[in-house]
Amino acid sequence: MRRAQLRLRFALALLAAVIALGAIGLWTYGAVERSLRDLRGTTLTTLLEAQTETLKVWIDDQTLTVRRLARDPKVRDYVAALEAIAKRPGTTPEGYCAAPARRPLVAQLDSALAGSGTIGFNVIDRSARIIASSFPVYCGLEIRSAAFKARLAPVLGGETRFFHPARDAERLVHPPPDAPLAQPVVWIKTPVRDERGRIIAALGLGQYASGQFAAILAAGRGGKTAEVYAFDRDGLMLSESRYTEELRAAGRLARGAGTTLSLVLRPPQAPPETLTRLAAAARAGAGSGKRAGMLLEPYTGYRGHAVIGAWRWLAPYDMGIAVEMSAEEAYAPLIVLRTVFAAVFGALVIAVLSALAAWFTAAKLRGEDGARRRVGAYRLGERIGEGGIGNVYLARHDLLKRPTALKLLKPSRATDELVARFEREAQLASQLSHPNMVEIFDYGRAADGSLYYAMEYLDGETVGAIVLRDGAMPVARAVHLLRQVCAGLAEAHGKGMVHRDVSATNIMVCRYGGEHDFVKILDFGLVKMVDQPAGETITRTLRILGTPLYMAPERLRDPADVDARADIYAVGALAFFMLSGRRLFDSDDTLALTSRVLNEVPPRVSDAAAQSIPPELDQLVAACLEKRREDRPQHIGALIEILERVARTQRWAQRDAQAAWSARHKAD
Repeated sequence: MRRAQLRLRFALALLAAVIALGAIGLWTYGAVERSLRDLRGTTLTTLLEAQTETLKVWIDDQTLTVRRLARDPKVRDYVAALEAIAKRPGTTPEGYCAAPARRPLVAQLDSALAGSGTIGFNVIDRSARIIASSFPVYCGLEIRSAAFKARLAPVLGGETRFFHPARDAERLVHPPPDAPLAQPVVWIKTPVRDERGRIIAALGLGQYASGQFAAILAAGRGGKTAEVYAFDRDGLMLSESRYTEELRAAGRLARGAGTTLSLVLRPPQAPPETLTRLAAAARAGAGSGKRAGMLLEPYTGYRGHAVIGAWRWLAPYDMGIAVEMSAEEAYAPLIVLRTVFAAVFGALVIAVLSALAAWFTAAKLRGEDGARRRVGAYRLGERIGEGGIGNVYLARHDLLKRPTALKLLKPSRATDELVARFEREAQLASQLSHPNMVEIFDYGRAADGSLYYAMEYLDGETVGAIVLRDGAMPVARAVHLLRQVCAGLAEAHGKGMVHRDVSATNIMVCRYGGEHDFVKILDFGLVKMVDQPAGETITRTLRILGTPLYMAPERLRDPADVDARADIYAVGALAFFMLSGRRLFDSDDTLALTSRVLNEVPPRVSDAAAQSIPPELDQLVAACLEKRREDRPQHIGALIEILERVARTQRWAQRDAQAAWSARHKAD
């Protein structure tokens, strides 16, 4: 009887343990699922916001261009002359299309737009007639589409508007055969005013939708399935799909056709009026004033696969931007979790041990024991820095006992792309041997698989920290440091590398080998090989990485289109900051800062600095900051030559450097 009671108690205890473990497992599964959904939601939102902001920057840049042209007195006078002829009673299209003012207008605008990516312009008067165009065949045609007229009305009311992709047949009464603009075109239109300020017409600049507009959205393709695309209120896709070839093979697109204005966001085999859940939600949101949404429960996408997504409705552009990725890729970790959860009920002991092991592994990966953790032959100490993808620790080699800075890739950021970028950063940096470049000692994997590389530990502080604390540097000290920066870059440029992130936070001023004010250039995460084609770079997105304040205008327009002259621009911005103690352009808003870098003439450092700047140095900084890279010094050696000449009269000896360091330590 007693044995039976013991067995019953044991069975009840075992049952209670199973129920408790099952409840813990269910709770754990639910918590992980919620965390994963939150993480995916954050990922989708971040990607969508990045591409939307990039698109807005591009549209704002085009808007500034068309406004500037519309305010040009010559353009205004030519348009006014054509508009006056066009509204005379009985005037035929030939009367204003062949008018004397047309030819100089075309010449004026074509010259101003050369090399900008713009394929043409048109001028539409208040009666919706095209009275001038880059292509004569369009002159005299009338706007047919009521929707297009409705979108044109605010322009003729005084606003500048972006027009999402459209075909000629959708907007013209009689589109010409073999039309030059048969492909979908995006337009930026702005009002043209006469001398009395009356709006007389709308000036529009057009670009093929397959150009920069499509490239910005295509840059959002991440992982194996993620894509960003644009669409209108009816669910019509306004950009190219990542899966165009697949859609052609499935017969949903004609041979050679793209998805722009050809594919409706509708699940395969669905009724014509049925849109995907995302497109339907965005259309409803556009009508009710809702501007964004997220769908983390899998739904059927336009390809027929289960996806998750997020959308944002851009009311000023009358279109939506969406990001989608396959639910299989998004929630792949849940499949593993289900297997583990099932195993709990098959082997309680293994499940408990696995849970404990997982807990210890997670704690280790989180770095909770970072102060005692070993990585290869190094023992980690305190964390001394943190970046977007990695943490930097003060470490010590077991045998050599020398202090080392060890950069460790964060486990949460160990995607294929970032692992490749981390490896590339270490490999490229290790190829540089110049004393002014930070030296890489070692590279490898820790026992848990984490990637790391070890570099020299530097006793110093960044240029940014020095100027923030002390203000502008004396001319002699700034020249002394800039010569070293240029010397280090000279080696990189000579090996076909462009640093792409020269800034006040990436230039370290050190005590090194008994010498004070020794420069070390840091952070090779954005280094680019000049001879590597843009399409084969590790990072294939247009996200603006780095410090916009130090970015050359061409890099803001196309991050892949850079050469050594982009670093020369950054050196100019760095010199301005060091000599004046002020930022080249001051703005807390990234979009406004980008616009100023692209369009505003930078001030002269001699005007901004409180100290006297040698004329030759002043001219050098101004030359480095030219908007067009063709107008800057063409190689870093030219900067070194000028800085050496300035240094002959602006000497900074070791006793000066030692005095500066002594003053710093007294202040501390």
